[in-house]
Amino acid sequence: MSRTIWVLGNWKQNLLREPSASLAKAIADGLPDALGGSSGVRVGIAPTYLALDSVAPHTGDGRAAPRLLAQDVGAQEAGAFTGEVGPAMLREARVQAAIVGHSERRAHFGDHDQLVAAKLQAALAGGLDVVLCVGERLEQRDAGEHEAVVISQLSAALSGLAPELDPGRVTVAYEPVWAIGTGRTASPAQASEMHAAIRRWLDTAGLQGADRSLLYGGSVKPDNAAELLAAGEIDGFLVGGASLDARSFLDIVTSASNHARSSQAR
Repeated sequence: MSRTIWVLGNWKQNLLREPSASLAKAIADGLPDALGGSSGVRVGIAPTYLALDSVAPHTGDGRAAPRLLAQDVGAQEAGAFTGEVGPAMLREARVQAAIVGHSERRAHFGDHDQLVAAKLQAALAGGLDVVLCVGERLEQRDAGEHEAVVISQLSAALSGLAPELDPGRVTVAYEPVWAIGTGRTASPAQASEMHAAIRRWLDTAGLQGADRSLLYGGSVKPDNAAELLAAGEIDGFLVGGASLDARSFLDIVTSASNHARSSQAR
């Protein structure tokens, strides 16, 4: 099957409700031109929890509208878990998918592998799709441990995943920690090699690696998006800082759309 190319914007802890709504509207208004009629590209945006309601009117489930994502999700549906937001709550806010395992959650908030797995399972059971983030720190890459680290994270998070689950329900985003918010980017070759290793492991585990979209995250910008896509194996992006500017984000969408059309023409 043809894999969907995703361009997802993670706004992190930025923007109050009104500027969030303005940014979402600018992205939604500019999306048809950025897609240029491409049917193989989808877009999503993940504002803060408090801005979900103001952003939701500018999102949707069709290809011509950005999909609404949450930046995280609770590992349980409900209960005595102060500060958590469960899958049903997110769905009521019109959220369609949640990011789990982002490196900032792992590094700053104690989201260890077992918690990431619990969040993933809770999200799926609660009717949300999932973007699972994996990635290594700089010292792990320098030590040649990067592939083993990423495979370990994948194995821990996906060990309970049913092989028959639609691969579109769980998208994997590879984000080398040393390239997030630093201005550094994994070279296209480095990113492609890791994506190929991830896809091989998924296939070995019976998790439909050939059919599953694999994204790259780590200082993605309009001027490096096309080169990363051209390297192969990369099915789109999880975009951080550049997603806070509508023009920059839409330019990345345009690069993805151009890539999708050229791939279909081959």
